[in-house]
Order: sequence, then structure tokens, then C-alpha cells
Amino acid sequence: MSCPGFGELNIPSSRAFWDDCEEDELENLKPVEKLQLQFDNESAGEAAPVESEILVVIEGVNVTHFATSLLSKDSKRVCAIPAKNSSLHWSPSSKQLLAIINEDLTSSGEVAVLLLPYAKVAKKVITLTLKPKVEFKSEDIQHYRDHIAIVRGIGANQENITELEAPNFIAGVAAGIASWRDQAESPVTSFVIYTDKLPLDATAAQPVIEVLQSAGVACSSSYIPPRKENSYLYM
Repeated sequence: MSCPGFGELNIPSSRAFWDDCEEDELENLKPVEKLQLQFDNESAGEAAPVESEILVVIEGVNVTHFATSLLSKDSKRVCAIPAKNSSLHWSPSSKQLLAIINEDLTSSGEVAVLLLPYAKVAKKVITLTLKPKVEFKSEDIQHYRDHIAIVRGIGANQENITELEAPNFIAGVAAGIASWRDQAESPVTSFVIYTDKLPLDATAAQPVIEVLQSAGVACSSSYIPPRKENSYLYM
């Protein structure tokens, strides 16, 4: 079976797995709980998805503090997203919707489906994926040894942003949202930033901020990371 934007889905034809299961084992299987957005306002779940000028999806490991402090200062949280402290924020002044996704590939497909109603009505969608620098693949990898960040884009159309090249790829919620927008021929731009510092510190955050601002995202021009209570230094 072919799934546009997601490669090939292989469904096994053999029933060997099920033949090895006892009937009572199948009867005792608990139904999988369906993931849902957890709205802060109980009545908000029945409301139509807000139509935004721009939907920004930021996905990566430990991105919550960076995204909330940088992008959602004048916004309010709409709901919790069922993926490791992830959330959706709305800024009435800029009409900007921000989805903060702490990477969890086990549920990314379901989460992408939950956010599709917002992606469908957004005039513009920007996805930003943060990855460790060691995951970047290139024949000239030594060229990037001293770089704080390696920035790549998909459909960015910016002179200073190189298109993401194989075998590198994006996955997760960002990939799901971007793929749907692309198939629907709706405006979408995706960025991948490979950084040597996750969670981001003030220095590593600067290239990320520059990319967001160049894409028209309303955000602060600097980032102050949370203070560490324990330094693990002994006198």
C-alpha cells in the first residue's frame, strides 16, 4: 500500500502471529486509549479550530522552555497535546498559533491527526525540527565540525538556506503536518536545525531565532535558558 508523503506501508499477509496467540490472550487485550487534545477551557473542545495567519510547529527534545519563552509571551495556552508536555498556544495580536511538540515518535501519527484541523485552516504553516548535530549526514561532514548549527530547509526558497539533502529526513508531527499541507497544495515551509546543544542555550538558540524571524514568525530576538539549580561542582 502506498501512502503519499510517508513512503510505503507494508502489511504482512501471514497470520502466523495470530495463530500463535491463545484465544483467552486476545480476549484479555485492553482497547487502546484514543489520544485527545486536553483543552484548558472545557467548552473549547466543541469550538471550531481557530483560523490563524500562521501555524508554527516546533518539534524536538526538551523544546518546551525555549518555545514558550520565545514565542508565546503574549499568547494563551489553548490545550495540552498528548505528547510529553506538549501544548498549543494562540496569540490574538499576531494571529499566530504555536504547537510545541516534545519529540515522541511513538504517538506522532495520532498527534499529527489531532492538529490537522488547525493546519487545514491556517493561511501559512512553518515547521521547525530540532535535532542533535550528530544525526546530520553528509559526505563533507568535516566541513561542519565547528558549526554551532546546520540549517536545512524543505521548500524554504531562501538564498541562505540549503535544501535538505538525502539521506537526511524529517519525521514526527512536523513531517505529518508538512506532508498533508504539501499534498493539499497549501503553503508550507519546513526547517531542520542540527545543533550541538540540546536543550538550547543562549548561543545555540541564536541560529534558530534567525531562521524563525526570516520566515516571518513573531518571536523574541534573544533567549535566556532556565537557571540550573545544581551545578554538581564540589568545593
